Amino acid sequence: MRNFKLSATLITMMLLFSVSFFSCKTDKCKQVTCAYSGVCKEGVCLCQIGYEGEHCETVTRDKFKGIFNVNEDGTISGVAQYSLSIENGEKINEVTIKNLQNVYKDFKVRGVTYLDTLTIPNQMLPDSSVVEGWGYIVDTNPLNQHYYQHAILTVYYTVTDKLGVANEYGSNGSQPSVWSKGL
Repeated sequence: MRNFKLSATLITMMLLFSVSFFSCKTDKCKQVTCAYSGVCKEGVCLCQIGYEGEHCETVTRDKFKGIFNVNEDGTISGVAQYSLSIENGEKINEVTIKNLQNVYKDFKVRGVTYLDTLTIPNQMLPDSSVVEGWGYIVDTNPLNQHYYQHAILTVYYTVTDKLGVANEYGSNGSQPSVWSKGL
Protein backbone atom coordinates (compact mmCIF):
# COMPACT_ATOMS: atom_id res chain seq x y z
CA MET A 1 0.00 0.00 0.00
CA ARG A 2 2.88 2.29 0.80
CA ASN A 3 4.31 1.90 -2.74
CA PHE A 4 0.89 2.74 -4.17
CA LYS A 5 0.72 6.00 -2.13
CA LEU A 6 4.27 6.89 -3.14
CA SER A 7 3.49 6.18 -6.81
CA ALA A 8 0.23 8.13 -6.63
CA THR A 9 2.02 11.06 -4.98
CA LEU A 10 4.78 11.05 -7.63
CA ILE A 11 2.27 10.84 -10.47
CA THR A 12 0.25 13.70 -8.97
CA MET A 13 3.36 15.84 -8.57
CA MET A 14 4.47 15.09 -12.14
CA LEU A 15 1.04 15.99 -13.48
CA LEU A 16 0.98 19.26 -11.56
CA PHE A 17 4.50 20.08 -12.75
CA SER A 18 3.63 19.20 -16.36
CA VAL A 19 0.46 21.26 -16.34
CA SER A 20 2.26 24.20 -14.73
CA PHE A 21 5.30 23.99 -17.01
CA PHE A 22 3.60 23.38 -20.35
CA SER A 23 0.56 25.60 -19.88
CA CYS A 24 2.56 28.79 -19.31
CA LYS A 25 3.07 31.04 -22.31
CA THR A 26 6.03 33.35 -22.34
CA ASP A 27 5.36 37.00 -23.04
CA LYS A 28 7.28 37.63 -26.26
CA CYS A 29 6.92 41.38 -25.74
CA LYS A 30 8.33 41.46 -22.22
CA GLN A 31 11.86 42.28 -23.41
CA VAL A 32 10.81 44.42 -26.42
CA THR A 33 10.61 48.20 -26.30
CA CYS A 34 8.98 50.01 -29.21
CA ALA A 35 9.80 53.71 -29.73
CA TYR A 36 7.46 56.50 -30.88
CA SER A 37 4.28 54.83 -29.57
CA GLY A 38 4.91 51.61 -31.49
CA VAL A 39 3.05 48.57 -30.16
CA CYS A 40 4.57 45.13 -29.57
CA LYS A 41 2.63 42.13 -30.84
CA GLU A 42 4.07 38.60 -30.59
CA GLY A 43 7.56 40.05 -30.05
CA VAL A 44 7.47 42.35 -33.10
CA CYS A 45 7.02 46.13 -33.01
CA LEU A 46 4.16 47.52 -35.09
CA CYS A 47 5.15 51.08 -35.90
CA GLN A 48 2.99 54.18 -36.12
CA ILE A 49 2.78 55.97 -39.49
CA GLY A 50 6.04 57.79 -40.17
CA TYR A 51 8.29 55.40 -38.26
CA GLU A 52 10.12 52.18 -39.08
CA GLY A 53 12.88 49.89 -37.87
CA GLU A 54 13.02 46.86 -35.62
CA HIS A 55 11.95 48.98 -32.65
CA CYS A 56 10.25 51.84 -34.57
CA GLU A 57 13.34 53.91 -33.80
CA THR A 58 13.68 55.53 -37.24
CA VAL A 59 11.73 58.46 -38.65
CA THR A 60 10.96 57.28 -42.20
CA ARG A 61 11.16 60.67 -43.90
CA ASP A 62 14.72 61.28 -42.64
CA LYS A 63 16.17 59.06 -45.38
CA PHE A 64 14.55 61.28 -48.03
CA LYS A 65 15.76 64.62 -46.66
CA GLY A 66 18.70 66.45 -48.20
CA ILE A 67 20.04 68.12 -51.33
CA PHE A 68 19.67 66.02 -54.48
CA ASN A 69 21.34 66.37 -57.87
CA VAL A 70 18.67 65.70 -60.50
CA ASN A 71 19.15 64.20 -63.96
CA GLU A 72 16.00 63.98 -66.06
CA ASP A 73 14.63 64.12 -69.59
CA GLY A 74 10.88 64.56 -69.86
CA THR A 75 8.64 63.81 -72.83
CA ILE A 76 8.43 67.57 -73.56
CA SER A 77 11.35 69.19 -71.76
CA GLY A 78 14.92 68.53 -72.77
CA VAL A 79 17.69 66.97 -70.75
CA ALA A 80 18.07 68.80 -67.46
CA GLN A 81 20.49 68.74 -64.55
CA TYR A 82 19.78 70.76 -61.43
CA SER A 83 19.55 70.57 -57.64
CA LEU A 84 16.50 70.33 -55.43
CA SER A 85 15.96 69.94 -51.73
CA ILE A 86 13.70 67.72 -49.68
CA GLU A 87 12.80 68.95 -46.20
CA ASN A 88 10.40 68.07 -43.40
CA GLY A 89 6.72 68.39 -44.25
CA GLU A 90 3.81 69.26 -41.98
CA LYS A 91 3.15 65.69 -40.80
CA ILE A 92 5.68 63.11 -39.57
CA ASN A 93 5.33 61.11 -42.81
CA GLU A 94 5.44 64.12 -45.15
CA VAL A 95 8.22 66.00 -46.92
CA THR A 96 8.37 69.12 -49.05
CA ILE A 97 10.22 69.18 -52.36
CA LYS A 98 11.68 72.55 -53.37
CA ASN A 99 12.74 73.45 -56.93
CA LEU A 100 10.94 70.63 -58.77
CA GLN A 101 11.76 70.74 -62.51
CA ASN A 102 14.17 73.59 -61.72
CA VAL A 103 11.11 75.84 -62.09
CA TYR A 104 9.24 75.81 -58.80
CA LYS A 105 12.05 77.24 -56.66
CA ASP A 106 9.98 78.69 -53.83
CA PHE A 107 6.95 76.43 -54.12
CA LYS A 108 6.80 73.42 -51.83
CA VAL A 109 5.58 70.25 -53.52
CA ARG A 110 4.14 67.87 -50.91
CA GLY A 111 5.40 64.30 -50.73
CA VAL A 112 4.29 61.40 -48.53
CA THR A 113 6.79 58.77 -47.36
CA TYR A 114 6.21 55.14 -46.51
CA LEU A 115 9.22 52.87 -45.96
CA ASP A 116 11.33 53.31 -49.14
CA THR A 117 8.57 54.94 -51.22
CA LEU A 118 7.84 58.60 -51.88
CA THR A 119 4.40 59.49 -53.25
CA ILE A 120 3.72 62.89 -54.78
CA PRO A 121 -0.05 63.23 -54.47
CA ASN A 122 -2.00 65.10 -57.15
CA GLN A 123 -1.55 68.83 -56.42
CA MET A 124 -1.73 72.13 -58.24
CA LEU A 125 1.40 74.19 -58.86
CA PRO A 126 1.51 78.03 -58.93
CA ASP A 127 1.13 78.18 -62.74
CA SER A 128 -2.03 75.98 -62.58
CA SER A 129 -0.09 72.91 -63.72
CA VAL A 130 -0.78 69.69 -61.84
CA VAL A 131 1.92 67.31 -60.57
CA GLU A 132 1.68 63.75 -59.32
CA GLY A 133 3.99 60.75 -59.12
CA TRP A 134 5.95 58.35 -56.99
CA GLY A 135 9.49 57.13 -56.44
CA TYR A 136 11.66 54.80 -54.42
CA ILE A 137 14.95 55.37 -52.63
CA VAL A 138 17.97 53.06 -52.46
CA ASP A 139 20.89 53.53 -50.08
CA THR A 140 23.97 53.34 -52.33
CA ASN A 141 26.30 52.70 -49.41
CA PRO A 142 24.43 50.46 -46.93
CA LEU A 143 27.65 49.74 -45.00
CA ASN A 144 27.96 53.43 -44.22
CA GLN A 145 26.91 54.25 -40.67
CA HIS A 146 25.19 57.43 -41.83
CA TYR A 147 21.60 56.52 -42.66
CA TYR A 148 20.94 57.16 -46.37
CA GLN A 149 23.64 59.81 -46.62
CA HIS A 150 24.39 58.45 -50.10
CA ALA A 151 21.23 57.48 -51.96
CA ILE A 152 19.44 57.42 -55.29
CA LEU A 153 15.78 58.34 -55.51
CA THR A 154 14.19 57.16 -58.77
CA VAL A 155 11.07 59.22 -59.45
CA TYR A 156 8.23 58.64 -61.92
CA TYR A 157 6.14 61.78 -62.21
CA THR A 158 4.02 63.88 -64.55
CA VAL A 159 3.47 67.62 -64.73
CA THR A 160 0.35 68.49 -66.75
CA ASP A 161 -0.12 72.12 -67.75
CA LYS A 162 -3.46 73.95 -67.74
CA LEU A 163 -3.98 73.04 -71.42
CA GLY A 164 -3.66 69.33 -70.61
CA VAL A 165 -0.19 68.85 -72.09
CA ALA A 166 1.77 66.35 -69.98
CA ASN A 167 5.53 66.36 -69.41
CA GLU A 168 6.24 62.82 -68.23
CA TYR A 169 9.21 61.26 -66.49
CA GLY A 170 9.22 57.47 -66.54
CA SER A 171 6.29 56.74 -68.86
CA ASN A 172 5.45 56.87 -72.57
CA GLY A 173 9.00 56.02 -73.54
CA SER A 174 10.73 58.45 -71.19
CA GLN A 175 13.18 57.54 -68.47
CA PRO A 176 12.39 58.22 -64.82
CA SER A 177 13.95 61.20 -63.11
CA VAL A 178 17.04 60.21 -61.08
CA TRP A 179 17.79 62.17 -57.91
CA SER A 180 21.22 61.51 -56.33
CA LYS A 181 22.24 62.48 -52.80
CA GLY A 182 25.80 62.52 -51.50
CA LEU A 183 27.33 61.06 -54.65
